[in-house]
Amino acid sequence: MRILYLALLFSNLIASNADSLFVRGNYYFDNEKYVQAARSYERLLNSVEHADLYYNLGNSYYRMGEVGHAVWAYEKGLQFEPRNRDIKHNLEITNTRVKDRIDFPDGFVLLDWYNAYKNSRTINDLLMWGSVFLLLVGLVYVLGQFRFLGGQTTAKLQMTFVILTILIHGICVDKYWDIAEKPEGVIVSTSVNVYSVPAVRDEMIVFKIHEGLKAEITQSQDNWVEIILLDGKKGWIPVNTIRPLS
Repeated sequence: MRILYLALLFSNLIASNADSLFVRGNYYFDNEKYVQAARSYERLLNSVEHADLYYNLGNSYYRMGEVGHAVWAYEKGLQFEPRNRDIKHNLEITNTRVKDRIDFPDGFVLLDWYNAYKNSRTINDLLMWGSVFLLLVGLVYVLGQFRFLGGQTTAKLQMTFVILTILIHGICVDKYWDIAEKPEGVIVSTSVNVYSVPAVRDEMIVFKIHEGLKAEITQSQDNWVEIILLDGKKGWIPVNTIRPLS
């Protein structure tokens, strides 16, 4: 009983401290003390993760002119609420200040639609809908057994919900693979030289990138990470110049 009491007391202290840091961060932000606000929100990330917290953190960094950290915070917020309009709007505005622009030709319409749908859902969203469709398969079967539905209607509905169940779970697996096998990060240094090898050598510089750019992290070595951009360019950068999104 004493252990349970101590655990509850400890959790209440953590919650109280988290609320205090969030209120303090909001106070600093409202009084245009954006550096102090960002510090409060960053400390809070050690114990709490929430879309609203990342939204406020992104706003603080944006007001500070820290484009890279602002993009990172908004991207993290969208991981929790991918359909949050406020976060998406602010991210779009912040991305207009990113110097590196990678433009692509229009792709296949159905593929674009699929990616847009996948990116607008969390894994939990997809698992929930997959479970709902699976339950509907069972419900239709039961209704068919008790003659509440005709034989053909039961078969058609079951087939529809089975296909939807498989489809949703397939998208969920695809999204999980994207997250697990393709870790990404955001450049947070003002400008970064990208090297062909993990070492600072002027003759090995292949190109330069700037804060706010997203990149896939393919591997790491000592204090270096190898990145690949959406247009296929790749190279090595110091690990402290990119902030992982995973």
